[in-house]
Amino acid sequence: MSRSGMVAVGAVLAVCGAALGAGPAGADMSLNGTDPVASGCAAKTSVTANLPLPDDRGETTALTLRVLRSAACDTTWVEIDNPYPDGAVEVHTLIAVAATDIMYQRTAARAGRQISPQVFAPGRTCVKVSATVTSAGRVLAGGGPATKIC
Repeated sequence: MSRSGMVAVGAVLAVCGAALGAGPAGADMSLNGTDPVASGCAAKTSVTANLPLPDDRGETTALTLRVLRSAACDTTWVEIDNPYPDGAVEVHTLIAVAATDIMYQRTAARAGRQISPQVFAPGRTCVKVSATVTSAGRVLAGGGPATKIC
């Protein structure tokens, strides 16, 4: 094959490779620790899991930790709706990429939806998630070991 023929084949392969890429531009490790809403990743999500948060006696509460995934960004994060008034409780969320040292935590004392930072978790990458809701140092819900989601 001539040199110009090889260059043409190489260009076609490069274009095909770009068209078949792993995801949209920016879907990479640089998304670790970023806000899923501000990054645009939360625009289209699916719920991977709903994890009920029991109280300190193991009984059911109205609180549920949702694990969300953006296929477009290959990211995962958690959110919880805090029904308590501002300042009444602290909501602690944790998300980590399993088998790595990538981990993010967030604590907030406001009412409403609490969203963790997102982690880049392409495909079926496992994450570990947890949440604890406390008031004056007492656990009201959650607080157990992190749950692994694959």
